[in-house]
Amino acid sequence: MENQFLIDLSVKYGLDDKQLSKAVDMCYQLGFDDLDDLKLQRCASYMCSMDLLALPPEELIEEMKRKGYYTE
Repeated sequence: MENQFLIDLSVKYGLDDKQLSKAVDMCYQLGFDDLDDLKLQRCASYMCSMDLLALPPEELIEEMKRKGYYTE
């Protein structure tokens, strides 16, 4: 079963599989672990809307932490 949020995100921002995987992986590294969680969805949407997926993973994580997208 496909996740509708990921499909919508991919279509809205024109993401390929690699970019979509990176967005989800970065959310997991930030402490979000449920694809159905609205906080994870906001985090992934913000990354895509601000075109942060082009950043190296370390910079992307630091930027997201600065913006308050981090759970302990």
